[in-house]
Amino acid sequence: MNEERMKVLNMITEGKITAEEAERLLEALDKNNISQDTLQPQQIKTGNKTGQYLYVDVTPKTDKNSEKVHVKVPLALVRAGVNIVSLLPKDIQKSVDGALNEKGIGFDLSSLKPENIEQLIEVLGEMEVNIDADDYMVRVYCA
Repeated sequence: MNEERMKVLNMITEGKITAEEAERLLEALDKNNISQDTLQPQQIKTGNKTGQYLYVDVTPKTDKNSEKVHVKVPLALVRAGVNIVSLLPKDIQKSVDGALNEKGIGFDLSSLKPENIEQLIEVLGEMEVNIDADDYMVRVYCA
């Protein structure tokens, strides 16, 4: 078993990712044949901040929707081509796209291309997207 796969499996045992997220990461590793160096967290400069991860937090407002979502994706994997949209539920994708548009960023997550990734990371490093929906709150940011 190669080191990349072992790292993903260790992330599961440490509780950093779910089995479903691990499956997606392993598929991305197979698809892109990512090297060891690519998987190492990289510090990047985004505006005045240094970030290593893209975070998406979804918090319910009511008790009937008590399921919280906390997605933490290493920016190195985002750069390597992991489709972050596949990690988000469809209704959340639409909310994030709408919030980005409200901030003046005409950006559609479903059409994210490798050449746009650095632009997205730079923008999220300088700001944070907060969505206040009826049933939940969504926060997208880099840190």
